Amino acid sequence: MIITITNNKGGTGKSTTAQTLATGLALKGKKVLLVDIDPQCNTSNTFKVKNSQYNLLDVLTDKCNIVDAINHKEYIDIIASNFDLTSYEKFLNIDSEYELTKHKQLKMRLDQIKNYYDFIIIDTAPNLSQLTTNAIYSSDYVLIPLLADIYSIEGLANIKRLIDYITTNSDNKNIKISGLLITHYKAQTIVNQSLSDALNNIAKQLNTKVYKNAIRDSVIFSDSQASNDVCLLRYPTHNASADYIGFINEFLKDMEVN
Repeated sequence: MIITITNNKGGTGKSTTAQTLATGLALKGKKVLLVDIDPQCNTSNTFKVKNSQYNLLDVLTDKCNIVDAINHKEYIDIIASNFDLTSYEKFLNIDSEYELTKHKQLKMRLDQIKNYYDFIIIDTAPNLSQLTTNAIYSSDYVLIPLLADIYSIEGLANIKRLIDYITTNSDNKNIKISGLLITHYKAQTIVNQSLSDALNNIAKQLNTKVYKNAIRDSVIFSDSQASNDVCLLRYPTHNASADYIGFINEFLKDMEVN
């Protein structure tokens, strides 16, 4: 099963969610591959693979087989990103923002190895680029981390529009939004509580759900990022890590039902 973690807004905990979900699933005995397609390389830095011999750019430009680009870490496997993916992005953007002529590039490579894994998690850049289009086209599900604020709510329409465009104009007709994950949540803030109710209504319109386990705001996320570590491993008993564990349990239960 392939899951793309995406949001066209930065600061929503997208990479943290990708890293934590991948690690949490592995800790539950699942075989997991994490693919970093974000040229910022945050996830690659966290798992200390940014300078690996081969990376995703090498895979997409046929400089190596995808198997050769897989780094085997303690809990998960990971394919590193590269800053030069921005140049490859320009190559993909040949006609229009949602041009699908080259939308199969990532899927063709992932198809070679997907049967070796229970889950492939794709971490994307905070934009709806052609690389993100490639990721979504490759996927069974799209998971959207977001803040409980008006800007995040407005951005959901753009993501849904891209998914609809892909399913209408390609042979992958079954992409679904697995759910909306509220991150950096401040439960005591009245505005956030009000927007949470609005998000539940929007989720129904998107034929998805808001995960019950919102992720509380915490310094452990910035601290883990600064230390190139996964919060679930660095702070396993922290309340915010417990939130992610609750989310992962909820996510896994939904996937087993589907």
